This record gives sequence, C-alpha cells and structure tokens, in this order.
Amino acid sequence: MKTRSLFRSTYQYVAYILVFLFAAFYANAQCPTIPIQPPPICDASGFTFGDLNAFATDEGNGIVWYDTMTGGSPFNVNQLVSEGTYYADDNSGNCGTRASIIIDFVVNPSGQNLDGIYCSNENPTIQTYIDDVLQPNVPVGGSVLVYNDFDLTSLANTTDAIPLGATNYFVVFVDNTGCESQIELGSTAVFDAPLDPTPANPQDFCSDTNPTIGDLDPGTMDSVSWYANIDGNGDPILPGLSLSTPLTNGSTYYVQTNSIFCDSNPVPVTVNIFDPVNAGTSGTLDYCEDSVPTNDFNLFDELGGTPDTTGTWTGPLATTNGHLGTVNISTLTLPNIYTFTYIVAANGACPQATSVVVITVYDTFTSGIPSAANPASFCEAALPSAFDLFTLLDNEDPNGQWTQGTSSTDPVVSSPIDLTTFTPGTYNFTYTQNILPNPCPEESTTVQVIVLQDPEAGNAINAVFCENDLVANSPYDLFNTLDGTQDNNSGVWTDASGTTIANPIDITILTVAGSPYQYTYTIDNGTCSDFENITITIEPAPESGTVNGTAEFCEGAAPSVYDLF
Repeated sequence: MKTRSLFRSTYQYVAYILVFLFAAFYANAQCPTIPIQPPPICDASGFTFGDLNAFATDEGNGIVWYDTMTGGSPFNVNQLVSEGTYYADDNSGNCGTRASIIIDFVVNPSGQNLDGIYCSNENPTIQTYIDDVLQPNVPVGGSVLVYNDFDLTSLANTTDAIPLGATNYFVVFVDNTGCESQIELGSTAVFDAPLDPTPANPQDFCSDTNPTIGDLDPGTMDSVSWYANIDGNGDPILPGLSLSTPLTNGSTYYVQTNSIFCDSNPVPVTVNIFDPVNAGTSGTLDYCEDSVPTNDFNLFDELGGTPDTTGTWTGPLATTNGHLGTVNISTLTLPNIYTFTYIVAANGACPQATSVVVITVYDTFTSGIPSAANPASFCEAALPSAFDLFTLLDNEDPNGQWTQGTSSTDPVVSSPIDLTTFTPGTYNFTYTQNILPNPCPEESTTVQVIVLQDPEAGNAINAVFCENDLVANSPYDLFNTLDGTQDNNSGVWTDASGTTIANPIDITILTVAGSPYQYTYTIDNGTCSDFENITITIEPAPESGTVNGTAEFCEGAAPSVYDLF
C-alpha cells in the first residue's frame, strides 16, 4: 500500500486556498467603484447612464448599471436616468457586490401627465401648450423648454403652431438658478373642428308667431347648440338654451356646431322682433240699386277692430284723405260687387295686412203676378210628380224663393214640386224676391194648387135573372147592382153603346140570347169622374115537361122500380 505524505496534502490544500483568494481578489479588483456619492445634479436634462459613468471608477472591465443589487437587466448607456438608486457592475455582470449610487436632481420631475388636447379652430401654439399644460409644473421663478427631438437639438418656438394629429414633445423644466429637470415626454392631439355655421345675421321675426330658439336658422344642417353669452375667451357660457326658449327682441344668441371631439367657433345671431301691423277686420255695405247713397263717407269707418292709420286704399274708385279713404259711390248704380282694399305695409318680418270693404249693389227683383193658370186643380188620382209652380206666374224674375204657405218664412220648397203625396185641399205657394241679404224691399206673390177628392162610383154586384122571373122584377133599379159605396146616386147610367138610359129599366125585354147586358154608372164632380161597369145576365127557365097521363097499377101488381119520366 502507498502512504500519502501529510506535507504534500497540506501543501496542496494551501495552494488551493491561495488560488481562491487570488481569484477573489482579482475579481473584486475588476469591479467598478464609486468613490463618492454625487450631489443633486443640476443639469439633468438628457442625463443618460453613459453620463452616470462619470461618478464611478472603471477598474478595467467597463461599467454597467443596474437597478438591483444582484441580477436584473443592465441599462443602455443612452437611456435616460431617473431619480433613484443604481448599482455599478462590469461588463461581465459578475461582481459579487455591486457598488450603489443615489441619483437626485435639483429640479425634480413633475410627475404629471403632460398631454394636451386641442381643436383646430383654437389655433393652438407651443405657447398655448405651455400655458394650458406645462405652466402649473414650472418651478417658481423658473421656465420651461419644449424640444421637438429627444436629443434636445431642436427647440420649439413658442409661436410655432401645433400640427393636426398627434405630436410628441420633449419637455425640460428650468428653475430660477438655471438647473434643468430630466427630459419629460409630453404629447398633443389636435382634432379637426367642424366648420363654423353661417347663419343669417340679424334674423327677424314677428311677435305674433311667438318665436323661440327653435325658430332660429343655425346656418348649417349639422347638430348645433345655442347659448345666451360667451366669455372673454370667446367660449360659450353654459348652460345652453332649450329650443323652446322664447326669443327676446334685440338679444344676441350664439350658435355652435357640435361634433364628437370638437365644436365650431360660436357665431353670433342678433334677433329683431317686430310687432304685426293691423288692417282691422273687413266690413260690408249693401244697397238696392235705387238707393245708393250720394254723400261722401269714409271707408275706414266701416272697418272693425282698431286698424293702423298708416294704410292706403285701392278699389274701383279713387279715395281721398289718406287712411280715411273718403269716397263717393253714387256712380255705382249697376248691380254688382265693388271691393275696396285697405293695405297696411309690412313691418320688418311681419307681413303686410289687408282688409276689405265690400259694397254690394243689388237688383230690385219682381216676384211677378198670378197667371191665368192659377189656381191649378188636380184630381187626387192624377197628381203630378213634378209640377212647375212657375206656370202659375207671369213676369217674375228668376232665382227667387218658393215657400209652401203665404209668407217667405214658411217652409222652403223647390220647383218643380212633387204633389203625389198631397191630400184633397187647397194649398198656397209663395214666390218671393229680394230675400236677405238683398236690401231691396221684399216682394212676394202667392198662387194656389187645389187637390180634388176623386168621386166614388161604387163596386159592381152583378145581377142574374131567370127568364121566367123578368116580369116579376121589372122595372129593375140598376143601383141594386152597386154595393152602396158610391158617393151618391146622382150619376148617369149608360148602356153598352154609351147611350144614356133612365133608371129603373124594363128588363122584360131582355132575352137569354142577348145576355149578358152591360151598363155603366158614371159619377162626376165637375173635374174628376169615376165609373163602374155592371152586368145583368138572363138564364133560361127550367122545363118540367108535359104530363103523359096517370099511371095506374093493381094492388100487388105495382113494379118494384118505376121510371117517373
């Protein structure tokens, strides 16, 4: 067996220890060191991790910065440094213990959102952005710088316009000693504003229409809002106005077109409200052709209400005295309608007003006189369904009024008239002319229609006689052949040939061969007549034959059946 030298083992162990200590010493010797903690940094704008290397000592293997004591990811040398604690390592990232450094800026970050949103019609500039968004974060007595680029090589002019869309700016705050903050990112968004409305200005209304905001013309088809006032910046003062808000004369209102993000500039509209003119209410004058006045009079006096006195008159005759319309109508003798018009000129948005005085000159019409056909008589059975009442008049004017009765106020009827429902009696019909509104004296003529009751000739009860009964029934009263419903027995009997015969009649001369015999009873009341036909029938008398003799039979020898014939 081999023995191991204790010395040799001890030597090897010591050698290992020395190698480890050397390696550790060598490694620590390569890690960067931070000799001294820096004071707050004055010129912080654009301060990167590459600039942070100035506060550390490179021990030969570079400087890399972390925000954790161990592990983590290194920062890029061009990355901006924020306030906080950072740890230095070398390029290997294997330093056992990283040296730390605390970074503080003289001008602290704002910690605020530095975004600004604008509409194109605000015409925003860099100064607008500074005033609206950045100024509250500027150190007391300090200022702010706005750059167009990250490298801070392009300083934006305060008068530069902010372009449409989204734009990024790089902001540096400066205190009163000139120290600068780290770069902060700010962004702007400028949206297109809708076109300004183009309403007519001023806008005029008539007070009798009770105009409201909804009656104003906004000058655009887009959605709008109306406001009563604007502030010193030209922005509308809330709240807006309802469409039902009444307009006030002489007031100025502001209309603004609305969109999702932006509104147009408010545009003023001044309102003028006028009172309507008044021409009064129209009047009428009616005259008969023979009573037209000959004196002058004022048409204005014929108007109702309280018409304005600024109007003028037009019509078939010239007038004088301005609005009074003094006129003489004595020459207007022809029946006609004459219209005089009073016109009051428009007042602003209120249209002109007109009224009229209508002068009607009427004909004097006549109702005529009864004609030779008056009165007209009709039998009840022969009443016409369309009788022309004018056949009972002569020399009448047309277009008058017929009434049933003796007055123009009785029930009105028309001509021709249906008489078929009238019962026997005498009826008056009156024809009237110059009915109101005709101012001429009313004139009426009354005619008559007489309805006569029809006479009744009775109903036939036809007679039948045996030829051997004629002597016993002669002379025969023909009224026995009527049922008694006849008006009277004063009528006339005629035979079949129409010859008038006397009643009663001798019927013994009638024979079976000439039978039946017809007779007619006619009754007449002077205008109307009725008749009834009757018949008398003669029948042959029965014949019993001649006795042949007496039939004799011995008792017990009579036949059981014997024909009496």
